[in-house]
Amino acid sequence: MANQVCPGPCPPEGCPPPTQIDCIVVEKVYDSCFQVDDRTRMVTVTTDDGGQWPTGVFTVGQIVTCGLTVGAEISCTEISRVPADDGFVTVTIMVSVPMTLTNPNDATETTDRVFNFTKTATLCCPPGVEPDCSESTLMVCNCVITQVDDVDETVEVTCDVQVCLVMRCILTVQLLVPSYGFCVPAPCVTLPGICPPSPPQQCN
Repeated sequence: MANQVCPGPCPPEGCPPPTQIDCIVVEKVYDSCFQVDDRTRMVTVTTDDGGQWPTGVFTVGQIVTCGLTVGAEISCTEISRVPADDGFVTVTIMVSVPMTLTNPNDATETTDRVFNFTKTATLCCPPGVEPDCSESTLMVCNCVITQVDDVDETVEVTCDVQVCLVMRCILTVQLLVPSYGFCVPAPCVTLPGICPPSPPQQCN
């Protein structure tokens, strides 16, 4: 029976009964929520010879290219939690968004900043379980130079960012699950190229 079971939807008559019970290590999600947050932040960038953006003449209104720092992810740190009803807690976190700002006069000159803001939500987050925000994404980032100081050799950059914040209370646990044994891969085949590609086929 185990060899006849493969990933995909169950047939109309239902799935066959499991053949064993396995203990697996997984991340258990106790609770989660999401929200789109719009934030505005101002940062200062130096423009002297040894600074972060030494090239070019800067003017108010210049568009600054920005984005999530390569290889980084949005993270969060718990600040406090207050017990709520029915086992829930109200958690306050500090969200950190690592950003890279590019010199509008020279794309090879960049500077990294971390935009921080706080967020509060009520979740089922038992003791020992910390909130996680690694699934969050940066949806929009618009930056512009709003002030130039030639004396101090600095520019002020104002950024409007939109973050899809995903908060999850997760913990790595050992979980008992019914199973059909191990997955057995099928032989690899080479098919002729099709454009556009066909939708993935489900096992029957």
